[in-house]
Amino acid sequence: MGKMKDVFSKLKQLQDILLKQFAAEEEIEEIPHDLKKMKSKYEKLKRSLEENNKNIENYTKTIEELRKNIEALNADKQKYENQILQIKTQKEYEALTSEIAQIEEKITMMKEEEEDLNNELVKISKEIEKEGVELQSLEETIAVKEKEVKELLEKKKEELDGYLKERDKIAAGLDEEVIYKFEKIVKNKDGLGIVSIRNNVCMGCNMILPPQFVNDVRREDSIIFCPNCSRILYYYDEESRVPEQSVTI
Repeated sequence: MGKMKDVFSKLKQLQDILLKQFAAEEEIEEIPHDLKKMKSKYEKLKRSLEENNKNIENYTKTIEELRKNIEALNADKQKYENQILQIKTQKEYEALTSEIAQIEEKITMMKEEEEDLNNELVKISKEIEKEGVELQSLEETIAVKEKEVKELLEKKKEELDGYLKERDKIAAGLDEEVIYKFEKIVKNKDGLGIVSIRNNVCMGCNMILPPQFVNDVRREDSIIFCPNCSRILYYYDEESRVPEQSVTI
């Protein structure tokens, strides 16, 4: 029985250090979270800036093409207007003025399209300027955050290494399969992997246990798990003087 009490005592010590280990591991996972969000925002902003610059390039080319076409149409219009002086019939006059009217309509439509594109260029240029300032600011913030995260991670990993060494020291001599199961239980059962039985009730899940099962636990011949919550059980009474474990999560 004395041997099992030593095992229970070690498991309680192991439980304490496991809680610190798991907390440190969670912090290590959480520390880079904000930095990752910043980098994701940076990449999204960078893609938007690249897309806007591409739009500027495309719109500028389109405007140049429109101006060339307008220039060509104006040349055609001038040519037809010059021909008016040479026509001799009403039919030729009507055909020529109709052609000029169609050219003028095309020129008007192209100029409207050019104006719309110019307005869009102004709008996009303002967006590019805003995104450029934001991108630079975010880049500076990320640089500072990276340094901060690196320092925090180094400190927390050093702390975790200490917990792991202490864990190995406490676990020395304990059955590896029991340790494996115990770690799973502590992680999945609110940080409590070993509990007492009082008045035939498991203090982990409050399940009433059969008398024979309780007697098996009380004999302390082996490690026994609660059939309901899977926690390791030990028998507690005043005479045993085994200190009760209290865990606050």
